[in-house]
Amino acid sequence: MKHQINFLAIASLPLLATSHPHSPLTKPRILTSRDFDAGDPYANWPSYDQLPLDPSYPTKAAWGVWGADDVQGALNHITNAMILAAGDEIKLGRAINLNMDLNAFITPINPNRKPLNHLFQPGSGYTDDVVVLNTKSARSMMGFDILSASFSPNETKTNCSSRWYNNLIENFDQVVGPTPTEVLGIQQAAKKGIAGRGVLLDFAGWAESVNISYSAFTGFGINSTHLDAVATWQGLPTNWSKPGDILLIRTGWTKQYLNLTAYDQEILPWDPELGSMGMNASDDSLAWLWEKKLCACWSG
Repeated sequence: MKHQINFLAIASLPLLATSHPHSPLTKPRILTSRDFDAGDPYANWPSYDQLPLDPSYPTKAAWGVWGADDVQGALNHITNAMILAAGDEIKLGRAINLNMDLNAFITPINPNRKPLNHLFQPGSGYTDDVVVLNTKSARSMMGFDILSASFSPNETKTNCSSRWYNNLIENFDQVVGPTPTEVLGIQQAAKKGIAGRGVLLDFAGWAESVNISYSAFTGFGINSTHLDAVATWQGLPTNWSKPGDILLIRTGWTKQYLNLTAYDQEILPWDPELGSMGMNASDDSLAWLWEKKLCACWSG
């Protein structure tokens, strides 16, 4: 299966572990880190070309950029001041749901995942909803492995050296073993909270306007040149991004999927050429995201 950076990706956010209340770890120390000051977070800010801070770190890893013990990664771009400033830009006060229905897929796009099981459990004067699902049935949250610390292109999660963000986890067994660590994990994002200014780049609308045709199911890659062109087409200023922005890329995937027949939706996950459309998983994409100091990117 071909892959691009898709769905919600947190730039340099360590979301590569699960949590467990009974598994404290002795954290292996990293050697080099930036003198991070929360009051002046971009003092001595490294450029993308200056990553990693130490040659012993994985290629382009952001280890130490927010200090040796940091567990938030690019969520550090989110500050109280940034959230307040984002609120000043609200015009309509309209809430937009970005989720797909949990039962949206006849067959999960990854057919190894079980479909949603929803039942009602009646009680005396009440009824409970019971939902059993794979948490990656529709949308998912993930870290940028190349920036947060993970696997080289020829490694897999079973044979990798398992170098995790800030070297806070020593090996993969501490992630998937019987007592997984709580040092890193999605709970770190929950504790921090993700709120801020969302910026929509309508790639699908721009592509249609310039007669670019593509299949959203073939691993089509969106590059930074595309996104800069989309921003210009939408009339955004050249300096449209602000630190902590949450980037939303409309790829047209959902529209193309919903236009399939029920039969084609059923067999799509079994297509050996099926790919995940999104930003190119490339050095160029990572540099573009890093320099803009985005905290999250969602495509779909």
